[in-house]
Amino acid sequence: MFFKLDRYLLRNNIGLLVGLIAVALAILMLERLIRITDLIAGSDDALQSAARMIANLLPHYLGMALPGALLIATIITIERLSRSGEIVALMSTGVSLRRILRPYLGLAVVLALVSILISGFLQPVSRYNYRQIVHELKQSSIVTAFKERKFVQFDDKVVWTSKVNFAGRKLGETFIIDTSKDGNYKFITGHTGVLSEDEDSTWTINLQDAMIGDLPAEITTSQGNRLYTAKVTWKMPTPIEGYRDRGDDQRELTLKELLSKSYLASDKTINPAAAQADMHDRLSRAALLIALPLISIVLGLQLGRVARSGGLAVGILLLLVVQKLLEFGLSLAQRGAVPPWAGTWPVVALVAGLAIYTFRRTASGRSAFPALWRVKPKTGNQPTRPETTT
Repeated sequence: MFFKLDRYLLRNNIGLLVGLIAVALAILMLERLIRITDLIAGSDDALQSAARMIANLLPHYLGMALPGALLIATIITIERLSRSGEIVALMSTGVSLRRILRPYLGLAVVLALVSILISGFLQPVSRYNYRQIVHELKQSSIVTAFKERKFVQFDDKVVWTSKVNFAGRKLGETFIIDTSKDGNYKFITGHTGVLSEDEDSTWTINLQDAMIGDLPAEITTSQGNRLYTAKVTWKMPTPIEGYRDRGDDQRELTLKELLSKSYLASDKTINPAAAQADMHDRLSRAALLIALPLISIVLGLQLGRVARSGGLAVGILLLLVVQKLLEFGLSLAQRGAVPPWAGTWPVVALVAGLAIYTFRRTASGRSAFPALWRVKPKTGNQPTRPETTT
């Protein structure tokens, strides 16, 4: 009977949890999809590159979506069971509120382990892979970097064009500023241009009706120091072969690497305080998930005759406040203003203490918080009118 109860309670919750995670991922990915579209525009394998980038972004956004989805799903589930009278029926048969909490607490423990797996191992690797894909796109296809009527910088070179035809790799009026090794500037302009790629992956721009000159120009003749030519070829910066090793910052380090402090022996300039603060942040956020079911039951439970509302709004507001406190504490710990553990663990301990306190009061039949004042009933005999004689 008890295992059937666990399955029934979880069945009402897991479906909603998965749906909320999917909605959260879709919302969080919308803004990043705009950047991805700009990066893959004109790429030869745009769909494949986009799929790889989205796949490497999923662990990051999944870790962000888990706490909110768990809290909201549990609140809604408990509220539905309360409104239908199932919670009252269970409690009337001897099932306590602590017993009802058990499957949700078990689900939270599983999600906490999943959170450690995501933030401790998947996110660092996927973040590095995403940055590597962006690097490859920028290096392999210079065409994708050109924007109509916008200045684009390649190292110490600046390119502007009035029009871009990605299909034919044709440019409109083009203006280029190039910096030589001795620090001098020269400009190249052309009425039209064509992009072409050599066998060694070097991109060149062939400009028609071109003009070349120095900056700043010294007007010594009617033309100054400018040269008009029918055609000029200009080579773009040579693509950088390969990509750096993983571990450029603490967010690319796995939890194992942070615990062992292996970054101290490498040539990476990673701040030890920031690395340790990041490690405590990942662990504390996973521990926070275990306290959320207690808060959800307190906010979603409705045993009175009059249905209460606002539990979901209070839960979302509480989660936002906790999120901001964790971000603020993490920033303090990364700067060394507080010890690495003190940035996030006190916030989690406070939330856990509040969750246990309110749940114990609710499970014992009392209100979640004690009343700050009570209205005392009037005592004593009421004054009576004196008898009068006539």
